[in-house]
Amino acid sequence: MPEKGPAGSIIDFVCVYANGPASALHGRTPRGMLGVRLLDVQPSSALFPHGLQVMEQGQAVVVGGLDVSDHGGQRPRHPPEVRLFLANGLLCCLWREPPHRLAVQQKLVEAERRYRLLARHASDVVVELDSDHCIVWVSESIETRLGWRPDVLLGQRAIDLVHRNDRSQVLRAGLRLAGPGSFREDLRILCADGGWRWMVGTAHPLPGEDAGGLVLSFRDIHDQVRIRAELDHSRQLDPISGLAVRSVALDRIRSALDGLEGTDSTLAVLSIGIDGLTQVNDALTHAGGDKLIALLAARIVRAIGRPEQVGRGTGDEFIVLLSDPDAAAAATLTAERILRACRAPVSIGGQPIDPTVSIGIATARAGALPDELLRDASLAMRQAKGRSRNGFALLDDALATEAHTLLLFAAEIQRGLVMGEFAAWFMPIVAFDTGQVSGYEALARWVRPDGLEVSPAEFLPCAECRGLIVRIDLLVLRQALAALSRLPPTVTMAVNVSAATLALPEYPQLVDEALRAAGVLPERLHLEVTETALLTLTNRIGEQIQQLASSGVRWYVDDFGTGYSSISHLRDLPIAGLKLDRSFTCAMRAKDTKSLRLAQALVGVAEGLELDTVAEGVETIEEARLLTSQGWLHGQGWLYGKAAPLQLETGPLPF
Repeated sequence: MPEKGPAGSIIDFVCVYANGPASALHGRTPRGMLGVRLLDVQPSSALFPHGLQVMEQGQAVVVGGLDVSDHGGQRPRHPPEVRLFLANGLLCCLWREPPHRLAVQQKLVEAERRYRLLARHASDVVVELDSDHCIVWVSESIETRLGWRPDVLLGQRAIDLVHRNDRSQVLRAGLRLAGPGSFREDLRILCADGGWRWMVGTAHPLPGEDAGGLVLSFRDIHDQVRIRAELDHSRQLDPISGLAVRSVALDRIRSALDGLEGTDSTLAVLSIGIDGLTQVNDALTHAGGDKLIALLAARIVRAIGRPEQVGRGTGDEFIVLLSDPDAAAAATLTAERILRACRAPVSIGGQPIDPTVSIGIATARAGALPDELLRDASLAMRQAKGRSRNGFALLDDALATEAHTLLLFAAEIQRGLVMGEFAAWFMPIVAFDTGQVSGYEALARWVRPDGLEVSPAEFLPCAECRGLIVRIDLLVLRQALAALSRLPPTVTMAVNVSAATLALPEYPQLVDEALRAAGVLPERLHLEVTETALLTLTNRIGEQIQQLASSGVRWYVDDFGTGYSSISHLRDLPIAGLKLDRSFTCAMRAKDTKSLRLAQALVGVAEGLELDTVAEGVETIEEARLLTSQGWLHGQGWLYGKAAPLQLETGPLPF
């Protein structure tokens, strides 16, 4: 093994192994040879300078005429000769006597064969690079580890096989190799099948004539890295609920607060406590309590719609982060949605349970501390538990005032429903090819007694959170079918269906009763459901959709392209048509190339599935012509008329 001095140059060679004959030649035992320096046993021979030559040039040399009589050994009859060569960075010396040259030569060939066999079947991958860091040799083991045939890689730049995210550390390590030394890095290396495999790479510079070149050695650590990643991931998730643990939730709150810098936006945190979890644990053991925790965690995630906003606190606590610009205003509506989602009865171990939760709400602006914000939400949650449970409390006075305002607004909606202030207004749907009205969409409108029209954007979210949306949906359905009965038989009527209404077990029966009462054929009714509503799709709801479709009712997906449903819904459900969301038409108006291409792609999907298509938000003739050229069949928007009480004229429009 080379011994280097302070300047980095080789000053001697230290023996790390000697067999019996070589040891006897020097008057020592094999153990006694360990650690012996070459210049100590061969001070006057040419062995040392030739060893330096082999290390620098990498080529084997044969040295003859050596005298070993001064070392206490038995003088050989003929002066021995030594073959020097490199193996794995070590200087190897094969002593031999000339009369036995043939036998020694055979042993040498066998030794070299064994070395090549070792290099071929070693688990590590060895690569030699030239001064331009291109591959000039690679061990055969690369085919086993990475799938590459060695000859395919010859001449390629080694850096091209390294993952782009790991190249900077390779380049930094390369700077350290400008002088003597080596580096060791964990890297992702490209496989022949296009995948990536984690390997630890070690690099050593080549000396002598090959200066500037490198020898790289790679050992497979892919499984170790994967296991470490899985362990890190498991440490971030609660094993019972599958949600982020409290520390991760705090980090997310901290990041959200940092994102509020320079804005007037607020952040809302909800602390959700399970009511009576201790009693469940006492009655059904902690295993039963864990099942309740997991079940309520799933319900909360469904109610929120975004798992990354939900975490697990301590004990019976869940954490919800609302980081939207209007998070504070939405907090109470979200709390009510969670309360309703968690309230459905469940059976655990054959024992029926009616679970409820208590929710605390706290808000903050930029500069607040995450743990203090979570503490405030927990305090508010305990206040809710102390009142009557199955409710929520707000620590922020302003938010409490806003919640009270929303409560009053919900009462106004309920009063308006009783007093008949809600009605269905109708927006025409026009066939692009003829310019004729082919149908209408029925939309809910609220006009107060003083004539003030309340925007649907104001009352629909509140009605949905307060459980009033079903009454509005059914009112619009009945009025729409009554109006449709007075229209020509070729005209259709589209009616929106909320997720809550769609989930009613008796919904198919209610639709059938409304059709019979109006005397309208089911084929003329188009029920529109948003992509977001399909997130709550269950087997029972899917069966109800199929039941109505079998009766002749046609289903349309509204606001297509903006929701979160799987495209498999178009395959598995009896969908008859798609409605392009108005945001795409608006983007077309602004010459948004991506929106144009997406609209083209969406109509292509519809054509491939033989679906009807309607583009919403059409305001100009140019937009209508563009949509027509793309293949959209119908349009609706202000170009054809705003929502209004029904007018019975259905002739061609002046376009």
